Parts: sequence; C-alpha cells; structure tokens
Amino acid sequence: MNPLKGGFYIGDFFMIRNKYAVSRAKKRNRKKKNIEITAIHIFTACILAVALFAFTSEAKTVDKPTIITKTKPLFIYSLNSCIEHLYKDMSIEKQVPNELIVAQAVVETGWGDSRFANEANNLFGIRTFDKDDNYMLPKTLTNWPGWGVKVFANKCDSVEYYVRIINEVWAYEAFRNLRQRHLNDGVIPDGMELAMTLDSYATDPNYIPLVRSVIKNNIRGVYDL
Repeated sequence: MNPLKGGFYIGDFFMIRNKYAVSRAKKRNRKKKNIEITAIHIFTACILAVALFAFTSEAKTVDKPTIITKTKPLFIYSLNSCIEHLYKDMSIEKQVPNELIVAQAVVETGWGDSRFANEANNLFGIRTFDKDDNYMLPKTLTNWPGWGVKVFANKCDSVEYYVRIINEVWAYEAFRNLRQRHLNDGVIPDGMELAMTLDSYATDPNYIPLVRSVIKNNIRGVYDL
C-alpha cells in the first residue's frame, strides 16, 4: 500500500471521493425532484384558479333571477328581483329607477305576453344591427332589413343590456343629466320625470304618456318596488 502524507491511503481517498460524488448526485436529484414538485404545484394551482374563475362566471349567470310572465304580479315582482340583483354591484349614479324599467317592460311586451319577450327574452324591443348576432324578425318581415330584434340568453340579461344602453348611448344624455341633477340635489331620481327624456326610445308619440300612465296607475300604490 502507498500511504499519502499523514498515513492517508489512496484507497481512502477514492472512497471519500466516491462518497462525495454520490452525495452530490443525491443532492442534485433532490433538487430536481423539488423543482418538479414545485412545478406540479404551480400547474395544479393554475388549473384550480381557472376552474374557480369558470365556476364563478357560470354562477353569476345561473344566479340571475328568473323573470316570470305568467301573471302581472309575478311579472312585476320577478322583474324587480332581477333589477335589485343587477344593482348589488352598481352605483346609484348608473341606476335607472325600478318603476321606470318595469313600466317600459310592460309597455314593450304587453305585460310580458309578446312573442319577443318569450322567444327572444327581450323585454325592451332592443334591436341589433349586426347580422351575425342572434336575432329574430317580426313576422311581417322575411328578409334582413338592416336590423333584427336581439335575442338574449335570459330575460334578466335584457334588463342588464337596457340599463347599459341608457347609460352609454348618446340619445339618452338628457336622461343622464337629469338623473345627475336629482342626485346632486340629494333627491332620489324620479321615474315619472326621467320618462320625459325618453322621446328617442320609440317612434310612437304616445310612448312616453303610456309609460308614465303605467307608473302612475299600475305600479305606484299597487306594488312595493
């Protein structure tokens, strides 16, 4: 045997070197395994996050109240339930008075009995000008005239879309200005007054008087909205 300095043998040297190499290999394997485990955890977390987002989005759609058109009281109260649901996360500066929404839906659908209310889930005669959109035509029309009655997944979606129109379309700027004046004065926006600004909503000259009449005679003092 050929000892090195201090009585250290070459065999011992190689044995220690091998042990060191094995130890480093184990550390590398552990590090690699930890990286793989971390990657799996990150991937799993991402999958769970996507699933949670999808579930939450679906829940929001499913949770929208169903608007029932079988009777007048059911129509009004279920419609109002939808409105209150939409207003949970909406500032008062963006809200349209409940009684005005209900009155317009009553006038537009004949208390929920119209074909478009029940087949297109459209309570406000909302049109689409996109031929690729999901739409219906009046029975008097067979060819695309440049517009169609927009089809919604559910009736509460049409209420949400209507409120968006009132808040965004230039034709209803007078409505928004009057609503803001009411709020600035510390007054709750009044449906009867705001209805007077909706002359652009329909071509029928009797539209506004009809809406105001429904508010006065069929909603106020009859239903608690």
